[in-house]
Amino acid sequence: MTNKKRVVVVANGSLGDLGYYRSLLVPGDHIICADGGAARALAIGVVPDLVVGDADSLAPETRFELGRLAVPFLSFPAEKDKSDLELALDHAAELNPAEILIIGALGGSRIEHTFASICLLAVLLQKGIPACLADERHEIRLMEKELSVRGSAGDYVSLFPLTPSATGVHTAGLKYPLRGETLYFASTRGLSNELVETAARVTAATGLLLVIKTVKT
Repeated sequence: MTNKKRVVVVANGSLGDLGYYRSLLVPGDHIICADGGAARALAIGVVPDLVVGDADSLAPETRFELGRLAVPFLSFPAEKDKSDLELALDHAAELNPAEILIIGALGGSRIEHTFASICLLAVLLQKGIPACLADERHEIRLMEKELSVRGSAGDYVSLFPLTPSATGVHTAGLKYPLRGETLYFASTRGLSNELVETAARVTAATGLLLVIKTVKT
């Protein structure tokens, strides 16, 4: 039995349905905020265990509230080689967590930030840490060998290789099964499959697969 905690990293992107994000949290989660993500955490109703960043996106009232709550701050200069989110994830990884859940990192007006957030899943996979980027409609994970995807029948599941190819791809629980096929980088072959059960299984012999579940509306 493991006593590892899950770490939830809150980025500074927009959060829509705050109730949804509250429902994701469980007692014992360790909350790390990437700079302005601290305001998002407070809006959800949770007190960060740590704030990491350069403070350039922290409003004065948020800083005051963090000080009142005695929240520790790991400070970095504004001119740095990593984003606030990557720095927060670096610290999260040092805690040897059971899993890292990342919220507030999808959507928004800066598509390059969204892309960078997705790429950071590779950094965590290299460290052997399961991680998920989530918002109200999406769960994004990066897998190397196998992954279970849970949802409802009709939800979309897309598979995108982040390596030149992913070979020996098998799926179970999806409308269009793959049986040992090869998926290639930049191909849409794995786009918009569908769950036919409440869980699907994806395995691959080689390569990295980005797995995106989208809730069907």
